Amino acid sequence: MLEGILYKVRESLNYVKPSEGAVAKYILNHPEQAVTMTVNQLAHASYASPSAVMRYSQTLGYKGFKDFKLKLSGDLAVIDLHDLEQETLSPEDSIDKMMSVITNTNIQSLYSSLQLLQKDQFKTANQYLINARKIDFYGIGASLLIAFDAVQKFMRINKACTAYSDFHMQKVSAVNLDDRDVAIAISYSGETQEVLDCVQIAQSKGAKVIAVTKYANSHLSDMADAVLYVAAQEDEFRSAAMSSRIASLNVIDMLYTACAYEDYDKSLAHLNETYDIIQKSQKEET
Repeated sequence: MLEGILYKVRESLNYVKPSEGAVAKYILNHPEQAVTMTVNQLAHASYASPSAVMRYSQTLGYKGFKDFKLKLSGDLAVIDLHDLEQETLSPEDSIDKMMSVITNTNIQSLYSSLQLLQKDQFKTANQYLINARKIDFYGIGASLLIAFDAVQKFMRINKACTAYSDFHMQKVSAVNLDDRDVAIAISYSGETQEVLDCVQIAQSKGAKVIAVTKYANSHLSDMADAVLYVAAQEDEFRSAAMSSRIASLNVIDMLYTACAYEDYDKSLAHLNETYDIIQKSQKEET
């Protein structure tokens, strides 16, 4: 699996120091050249110091610049197979171009998110859900829609879960958790205060917390017991969390499927039973 390094570099511009940001910008603009450079060469090219290059590599979680270059080189070797051209839209663009750009951007968000997902974190999150007595979902705005989607999926395999549109009810639900329960907090920014409040309450009651959030140092990623990163490309007309919503829904689908397959026969029986009940209700209504 790819490391998703270029996405990590781009996101790091939101939180690294200016000296490290200069290194990041050079790598984003010249990735092929960066993998052939020494620390001193990259420092000179980016108008930074050698220590800034080393610090930046470690900020991204690598042992040093050599380790960073190795992983970046591996990504670049195959990135052309997957990386779709990133285009932006303007008012003069045709409907055909709009359709293509939106679709390609969503596809790229899904692929980038796959690169960012850490297998050990996903396994940890999956185990929490398998053992959970109850699952709480927290989200505000577009993230709440993802929470509602998750509830209707997990309930179909007999997992007790809740997602409330009222923030106060989310807090009440969090208060009633204990160490047998799990909370899934959905916030792309990782800084949504309402979600952070619920997480703090849930953890105070002993519940495990899974975060679905963007790749960054955020309060939510720091607080969570397992972090599942998603990637997104949003511009001024994609402010309704379009690609981040698609990527987050995909993570929920992964969690649901992994949980269902843990006991396949039992999950299938519950799915069939709920399907039959819904079909029967629809026939009665007609």
